[in-house]
Amino acid sequence: MATPPGPTDRTRPCPQCQQPGVLRLGAGTEVEAGTVAAALERRPLIACPSEHDRSPDAAVAAGQQAARAQLPRSREKLLRGSRCVSCGARLTLPVRRTRRTVTVAGDGVPVHTLHLDVPMTRCGECAWDQVPGRSHDDVDDAVRAAYLSE
Repeated sequence: MATPPGPTDRTRPCPQCQQPGVLRLGAGTEVEAGTVAAALERRPLIACPSEHDRSPDAAVAAGQQAARAQLPRSREKLLRGSRCVSCGARLTLPVRRTRRTVTVAGDGVPVHTLHLDVPMTRCGECAWDQVPGRSHDDVDDAVRAAYLSE
């Protein structure tokens, strides 16, 4: 019995015009958002007949989910300040810049690599590195911008 014609594993609707396009890995991109810089080695793109090259929404979601899972974030207490996500101790050590590599894999998205230049602080009690509260939104914004830049 023949399989009915339909989209292939690599065919997706274009996020801009909804025409079927081919999912591929394009050139990399680098962006900055506040205190965070993000670089994609190769950006997942949907190339459609109208010549749009846009990242699928699933790639943006997968990138943000991977960054949240692989970059610990401090807990922010209104009156008690920043606390360690691991042990709950108060974070008092200075913030330093570091580069972290995040592997992104999602449903319908090819595996790719995202590099983040991000401020991190280390817990004085358990030595756990984590993103300080003032940079939480910047991480999300930088990841989103890396996928949506043109």
